[in-house]
Amino acid sequence: MFDMNYYGTDEELKSEKQDLPDLCHKCGRCCRSATTFNSYKKLLALVEQGDKEAIDFLEIFEPYASIEDARQVVPDQVEQVMKTIADRDDMDANEVTFYHCRYVSPEGLCTIYERRPRCCREAPGHGWSVMPPNCGFEGWQFEQREKQKRMIRDLKTSAYIMEQLSPDGVHHPVRPDTKLEDLRLMVLEKIKPWKMFGSHYW
Repeated sequence: MFDMNYYGTDEELKSEKQDLPDLCHKCGRCCRSATTFNSYKKLLALVEQGDKEAIDFLEIFEPYASIEDARQVVPDQVEQVMKTIADRDDMDANEVTFYHCRYVSPEGLCTIYERRPRCCREAPGHGWSVMPPNCGFEGWQFEQREKQKRMIRDLKTSAYIMEQLSPDGVHHPVRPDTKLEDLRLMVLEKIKPWKMFGSHYW
């Protein structure tokens, strides 16, 4: 799994959580190719600061010595993650670390399933987490992405309509005490967590 927003970046991505359907193929590939938005060095710093999620993550996942070592185990996922990072300007491919779970069985099953940490319980977490090719959650992730896009489009459409109906181009047509500028700022704030996925163009 590759969660581009793990550990404190864009908390709003996590606010859309819901119970995940049981779509996992139990192949264990995501357990053998985990990586995060933060570098390994940053995770270690978070551990020093007492960050529970970072502590939980590094208690479960052990870093590969190199990207090449990870590529030997899960080549398709490593390539997919590296391609995703290459298309971004807020991540450095040289700082990417892949991890493997200490508790995944040779058959790909979790040997600590009942006490697995939150990062495992919530994976893939949202529609933009980069899961291994042909993951059982592909359809679910597509639905989540489309749902988020619809929400953003509806928000933008509502703001546009309010602007068109405004009697003076400054105030909200229904709530005169609200300025359209405040509405625009609210819309920008709502779409900001999704900007890296293209929300300004939805």
